[in-house]
Amino acid sequence: MSADPQAGPRDKTRRVYDHVMERIVAGDFAAGDPIHIGTLAGETGVSLIPVREALRRLESEGLVEFEFHRGARVAELGAEGYRDVMQTQAVLEGLAVSLSAPLLTAEDLDRARELNALMDAAHERGDFHAYNEASLKFHGLLQSRCPNHYLRDTLQRGQLRVAAMRASVVGYRGEISERLSHEHTELVDRIAAGAPAGEIEALMRAHRTGTLAHDSAGIAERAATADSAVSEVDSRLRA
Repeated sequence: MSADPQAGPRDKTRRVYDHVMERIVAGDFAAGDPIHIGTLAGETGVSLIPVREALRRLESEGLVEFEFHRGARVAELGAEGYRDVMQTQAVLEGLAVSLSAPLLTAEDLDRARELNALMDAAHERGDFHAYNEASLKFHGLLQSRCPNHYLRDTLQRGQLRVAAMRASVVGYRGEISERLSHEHTELVDRIAAGAPAGEIEALMRAHRTGTLAHDSAGIAERAATADSAVSEVDSRLRA
């Protein structure tokens, strides 16, 4: 990431914030991984002060935590926190897309189909980063014409955070990619057909809540596997 010597303090903090978010989304930073302030400063070309400010912001959002005498690390995010964020996202995004839909152009919808195809191709390659990047662009595009600027800005600020939380808590669950692709196609087709706002909102909300339900099952399954592994180790130690 190249440094801009003219960037102000807020720009530098945002640069570090986005850098850490992107690395969590890409899987470079996993839950529990240490975050070295000096390394981040070197990677982003800023001093230590904006790095600390960015990490404190990430801490306030529940993505980073500080440990006494140990520094910062990627937070171990729980299923409840993830559920709360995704439920909120489902409501806000459903409304935003329903308001945006009548204003989307034929070119917008063609681009949405292209992005969905890119997601399919990334899934076939097993490329989580490319899949997530195309997904962010797809959802961002469908919201892009929303006339409620506050709602649109709120979602835009939260999109990367949602992706980071999903990457940290859930990881890449490729088995639902085909279903998500079909839902994307249906959503774009119904927008192109001029479906009423209530239908578009319901489709978008169902898309998000369906993903949450599947992810929640995956989280529970992973927790059960971890508990089983711990129990097996305990049994061996006692034998």
